[in-house]
Amino acid sequence: MRLRTVVVVVTALAGCSGGPSSPDAPVLPTQLPERLSQTGLYKDFDTKALADDLREFAPRHVLWSDAAVKTRWIRLPAGATIDNSDNDRWLFPVGTAWFKEFAKDGKRLETRLVWRVADTGDREQDTLFGSYVWNDDETEAIFAPEGEMNVRGTQHDVPSAEACWKCHIGEPGRSLGFSAVQLEDVSGVPLAEPPGTTFAAPNDALGYLHANCGHCHNRFGSAWASSNLELRLGAEDRDAQTAPAVRTTVGVALQQWVNHGYTQRVVAGDPDASALMYRMTQRTIGTQMPPIATEVVDDAGVTLIRDWITDL
Repeated sequence: MRLRTVVVVVTALAGCSGGPSSPDAPVLPTQLPERLSQTGLYKDFDTKALADDLREFAPRHVLWSDAAVKTRWIRLPAGATIDNSDNDRWLFPVGTAWFKEFAKDGKRLETRLVWRVADTGDREQDTLFGSYVWNDDETEAIFAPEGEMNVRGTQHDVPSAEACWKCHIGEPGRSLGFSAVQLEDVSGVPLAEPPGTTFAAPNDALGYLHANCGHCHNRFGSAWASSNLELRLGAEDRDAQTAPAVRTTVGVALQQWVNHGYTQRVVAGDPDASALMYRMTQRTIGTQMPPIATEVVDDAGVTLIRDWITDL
């Protein structure tokens, strides 16, 4: 992975219109700006007034981030549409940007940016990833391509740009939270095709696995080759008995991570005999799941999955 650091301040995307070939299209960056104030997230950085062309959204099922408070925005080029011909894999127009702010104890910690800037077929040129770490007086956030540990005196760790790819590589559209599965309401979302039936998750447990595990454990994900484990929900996966997360876990023998006293990924009715359950409760490298970006066990998530396995 070639990590990017800014050498030239580029034109922000605020108020953009048209596609990449449009004569009035904005100049898109080839590297992320050094400062969050240069990304167009805010129209007034001092007051933290957001740019007018941002849309705030919240996914139906949330990725556990050690109880951090997260706020998310998307910017779409004016007049552009999302390619939803495959309702499981939305593809976004060049110029789309996602921002996600992490806060804890009233402090802004980091703001992550995913910015689709080209359509060359080269993933590193087409989509820029990175996190901006806030200073203590919150007058600026600085790009941290290598990440940062324990920011602003908290336990929160900012991932490196390379680590971001380990999750986002499993989604061709590069967005994990803005999708048919994750949005409660798609009204106002500029989809190329009529949205059809809105997605309804079969149960919260499978939604939790989708949000916390499905980005790596799917056919495009970084963990597929080693596990053939499908924890990502599709738009039509409404049957809790036949969803891939059930078919590839319940009664399925372990292929990796053996010799730990467990033989199956999920044992129906017995969470204590299920490897999936055990790994969710651990925070040791090589054992815990998810493997990165968390140092604290999600007790509510553990209870949710424990109850689901018990009821199988």
